[in-house]
Amino acid sequence: MAIVRRSIFLPESERLEHLKRMLHGSSEILLTTHGLRDPRVYHQFCRFLGKLKSNYQLTELVNTNGYKKWIQLASKFSIDSFARWQVSSASSHYILQLWSRMVSAMPYVREDTGSGGHLLKE
Repeated sequence: MAIVRRSIFLPESERLEHLKRMLHGSSEILLTTHGLRDPRVYHQFCRFLGKLKSNYQLTELVNTNGYKKWIQLASKFSIDSFARWQVSSASSHYILQLWSRMVSAMPYVREDTGSGGHLLKE
């Protein structure tokens, strides 16, 4: 569900609402860790995180309600995953993919995009 063709959403506001729901839902999973003890669920969740950025611009993510909570939870999840590398070794590249895409997009986020520039610097 993270990679859905842009043309499916008309108008664009539906696409951004879909992003908001994905951030909210994944934040709840990250917060409660519900299902993440199952290695298959954990792996698929890491795949989801790795693909999330590929369909959205960083500016869209940053300007989505709930982004700040999500980025904090995703970073904690990433650190915890790397600390447990024996369990997460098959999934680590998906987490690295997320952060690679986030970092490589940072030069394209302008500070005058509203709260986006501020959130990136916190």
